[in-house]
Amino acid sequence: MASPRALLSQLKQLKAARQPRPSPIVALYGSFDAFADKCMAEVQEGKLCPVDMPVVIACLRRWERDGDWRAQRRGNGVWEAAR
Repeated sequence: MASPRALLSQLKQLKAARQPRPSPIVALYGSFDAFADKCMAEVQEGKLCPVDMPVVIACLRRWERDGDWRAQRRGNGVWEAAR
């Protein structure tokens, strides 16, 4: 029979594995809103296009919300949504 410490360790590993992975944007910026705020600040500074960037942010926000960032490319070059 496994020791209580070993069982507790396994339980922690299982819980960690079940936690949803953050998207690349959230992993880099902490939240999607922080990313959007940084982009809009760069729009104000003239570094990013004021016409295109709001559209890009809206598309990426949907990509984030819908979980499409988890899509994987299969061997035939077709993208499939991760389950």
